Amino acid sequence: MKFTTMDNLLWAAGFIGHAALLVVMVVRRRVRKFPVFASLLAYQTLETVTLFLISRYKAHAYYLSYWILAPGDYAFQIALILEIARHVLRPTGTWVRDARISFLLWATIGMLVAAGMSLAVTPPGLAGLDLWSVRATVFTSLLTCEVFLAMSAAANRVGLLWGSHVMALGEGLTVWALIALLGNVVHFALGWNRDFVLFDHVEMLVY
Repeated sequence: MKFTTMDNLLWAAGFIGHAALLVVMVVRRRVRKFPVFASLLAYQTLETVTLFLISRYKAHAYYLSYWILAPGDYAFQIALILEIARHVLRPTGTWVRDARISFLLWATIGMLVAAGMSLAVTPPGLAGLDLWSVRATVFTSLLTCEVFLAMSAAANRVGLLWGSHVMALGEGLTVWALIALLGNVVHFALGWNRDFVLFDHVEMLVY
C-alpha cells in the first residue's frame, strides 16, 4: 500500500504518544487506578505496530487486519468513558447519593439517542463494513460527548470536585470525539473523496 509522508508521520506520532503515555502511567503507578485507559494504550500501541508492518505487504491483509482490530478500539472507547465516570461519581468507591440515578438516567438517554442517530446515518456510496465503521464512529463520538455531559451534570449537581487528571482525560476525550463527529459531518456533506483526506489528518492531529 502507498502512504504519504503525512500518513507515516501521524502513524509514528500515534505510536510514540501511546507508548509514552503508557510508560508515564507505569512510572507514576496509575495503571491500577485506570486499568481500562492503560489497556487501551497498550492495545493501540500494539495495533499501530501490527497495522504498520502489515501495510507494507498486501492491501487486502491490511484491510482484513484493520477490521479485525477495529471492534477492540470501539469497545475500549466506551469502557474508558465508564471508567472516567466511575472515578468522578464514585470517589470513595461507592456511588455518591443522587449522582447514580442522575448519571444513569442521562447516560441511558444519551446512549439511545446516539444509537438512533448512528443507525439513521446512511451516507451515499457506502455499504458493508465501511458503512458500519462510519456508524460506529458516529455512535462512539456522540456517546462520549453525551455521557461526558451527563457525568458533568451529575457531578455539579451533588457538588463533587473533579481531580485534575480525571478532568483532563475526560475533556481531552470529549474534544477529540467532537472533532471526529465534525469530520464525519463534513464527509456526509462533501462525500468520501480522497481530496478530503485533510479532515482525517486534522482528526488524527487533534487526537
